[in-house]
Amino acid sequence: MRKIFVFVIVIMMCSFGSAFAADIVSLEREAQVLRVNLRSAESAAEKEAILRKIIDTCKGTEEAEAAYWDLADLYLNEFPNERRREAAEMLELCLRTYPNSNKSTMIKCRLIDLYDVRNKRRTELINQLKNDKNVPEMIRNSLN
Repeated sequence: MRKIFVFVIVIMMCSFGSAFAADIVSLEREAQVLRVNLRSAESAAEKEAILRKIIDTCKGTEEAEAAYWDLADLYLNEFPNERRREAAEMLELCLRTYPNSNKSTMIKCRLIDLYDVRNKRRTELINQLKNDKNVPEMIRNSLN
């Protein structure tokens, strides 16, 4: 009886795992379709709406993670007035949503650049990067 129970549990876990993988693939496809729409969007507001839709509807995908960065870029470069606070908020949200991202060093460096020198969060990010042995030494040494 116990062997049957364990066998059923293993089968259920495998089916849930493959269903999750299929969902991610489906979400990645959906995000890629939205990316095509992004290329034809004319205004910054249209682009913002599409990137937010990728973030909201395609959670857990590489496209959603990239959309945070792209949205920060949009706030800094394509709106009539630079929106540094919103850009920083998007990057901070990306760090919280994807804490194990392979882009976290890049995001932290960008946040350091966005924050004022007196900002406590900036100091915290600098210390995190300086103490992270996975961060290339060249980057760690360049932090001030």
